[in-house]
Amino acid sequence: MASVGNYRARAELRKQPRRQFHYQASVLVSKNGPPIACEIADISHTGARIVLANELELPDRFILMLNANGDARRVCRVVWRDGVTIGVEFPEAQS
Repeated sequence: MASVGNYRARAELRKQPRRQFHYQASVLVSKNGPPIACEIADISHTGARIVLANELELPDRFILMLNANGDARRVCRVVWRDGVTIGVEFPEAQS
């Protein structure tokens, strides 16, 4: 289960520095489901902080689509949640 709490009060545990990155993207929870709009607030090679328009319960793993046609995408694993803000890691980038 992902941890919940105020991400600003947490100790910095990131292995890669993140850069501010305000970019519209979408979350794909299932193959046949509609994409869920989100914004990428910051990003690194190994993870990101995304902000949803509404508070939704996302599964612990999902696809982050970085462009409208879905060609650029990353597998995500939820690391923490705080309302509409979710911290994810990109497991594929860990190798």
